[in-house]
Amino acid sequence: MIRRTLAIGAMLWAALTSGAHAQNRAQNIGVGATVGLVDDITTDFSSGSFKHSDVNGWVDYRFEKSSLLRLTFGSMRIAQTHSESTVDTPDGPVAVPLIKERVGYVTVGASYLFWEGWFTSGIFGGIGGYHFKPDEVSPPFTEFADQKQTVFGWHFGTEAIFRVYSSAGIVLRLTYHNVSATPHRQFLNANTGVVIRF
Repeated sequence: MIRRTLAIGAMLWAALTSGAHAQNRAQNIGVGATVGLVDDITTDFSSGSFKHSDVNGWVDYRFEKSSLLRLTFGSMRIAQTHSESTVDTPDGPVAVPLIKERVGYVTVGASYLFWEGWFTSGIFGGIGGYHFKPDEVSPPFTEFADQKQTVFGWHFGTEAIFRVYSSAGIVLRLTYHNVSATPHRQFLNANTGVVIRF
């Protein structure tokens, strides 16, 4: 799934940049990175518990004045589905300790920007592949651990960019991820970072 997403992203990138020599390419290319916190909202959308971490980087191409195509690579460090919960079993309830996993992801999306006078705001969305790699779990909690899997997902969000230099800015971003894992997962990520345009 991730290889397929990369291939699609590469084809879209080639299609959009094929005519770049005939255009003014000033600051059409952007690269950036953010770090942030993750709220697992799979069971409670309003939990407001940003206890996990996310780091990502991206490359984007401005194909219209207010529109960007973005390829993002990221990694979330989160708790597994049954982490720190009590699970009912035939032998009685079992209290599962904190067990974590890493979720690597690659997404392709588009962003539409709005100039607000002293900063730029935007909305964005896209699709991608998500790879779940659970930490090893010792007995008797093995049966409650998540499975290693690579699945499809989609995302959307909002962002704000504050220019601090002619080609650089500070990025604030809020992203909702909906991931078709087993079981189904949903995340809300709040990130901050920098972007540089060429």
